[in-house]
Amino acid sequence: MTISAPKDGMNQSAAVLPPGAQDIAMRLANGVCAAYAAYNNGSNFDPTLAGYKNFASIYAFESLPNGNPFPLSPMAAEAAARATERPIHRVKREPAAYARAPGGSAPACTGPTPIGSPSIGSQLFGFTATADDDSHNILVLRGTVTFEEAAYDLLGWGDNTTCLLPSQSDAQQSYGQVNAWLYDFYTSGNIVITSLASSCLLAIQAQAPNLPWYMGAHSLGGALVSLAALDAVASGAVNQPPIVFTFGSLHVGDADFVKAYNQAVPSSFRVANLCDFVPSMVSLEPVTLADPYVHVGVGGTFVWQTWDDWGNHSHANIYMPMVQNHWSLIQWLPRIYPQ
Repeated sequence: MTISAPKDGMNQSAAVLPPGAQDIAMRLANGVCAAYAAYNNGSNFDPTLAGYKNFASIYAFESLPNGNPFPLSPMAAEAAARATERPIHRVKREPAAYARAPGGSAPACTGPTPIGSPSIGSQLFGFTATADDDSHNILVLRGTVTFEEAAYDLLGWGDNTTCLLPSQSDAQQSYGQVNAWLYDFYTSGNIVITSLASSCLLAIQAQAPNLPWYMGAHSLGGALVSLAALDAVASGAVNQPPIVFTFGSLHVGDADFVKAYNQAVPSSFRVANLCDFVPSMVSLEPVTLADPYVHVGVGGTFVWQTWDDWGNHSHANIYMPMVQNHWSLIQWLPRIYPQ
């Protein structure tokens, strides 16, 4: 394991972070872990999290959770298979979110054993809840577990669409261009299937309306919570912009989307391991046009090298202990690299 401090020996967090930032980040990181545990690879248990009450689950419908539903070129299919099937620490046939920590200890974000098996239908993707002391609400989303979700991670880059919000309104406006597959995963639904966007809105409406909101997510969930946070502000579902922390998040959209997002959600922070491939991933194959993708919010980066691609992305084994135990080593704002 390698964790590195900033090159210049300084942490600029005081200049950009809100009061109590570490506590907020820890609460959200623990909430994301609880979302993974409640999902439990298809079990869809009721979420629980110490210090919170009034849980409202958030769901996403998946038609092929155990298989890739998209037509792929042979090269993309082979790469996707390698990326989604590669185990962490050689734990066979166990999703990355539930793979054991180095040394074989049980991961923090598992639910009851044995873990479930995803089936067609609604997958628990996160939840909202209110703090026991009524000080705030939280919304958290987990990251990728199923093969269908991995397709949204790995494919569709370069296929962009206009981000139209609020998603639940006929009076929409454009918020730049975003990855079309991520946007479709967030917004797609009909009279039978509730979209992830609708599920997020319903879960927000289930909480106390006048409390501050903290929102957080890992991996694929980071891209989706960015859409959800902006959607919540655009729709007036929250009475003030939320504070957002993502962990190892994917990109979402282009510079126009980022400008609109940052104006609407100014307290948004992106925690990223520089050894984690997911925050820098925008394609398995070169996109046709020049790479348009820009990250939202203020970046907070660190170096933690496990010499395992998926190990470097682990929420339980990297991002949670980072915010809990090594907060001072996170470098906020742009890094200055030696030339």
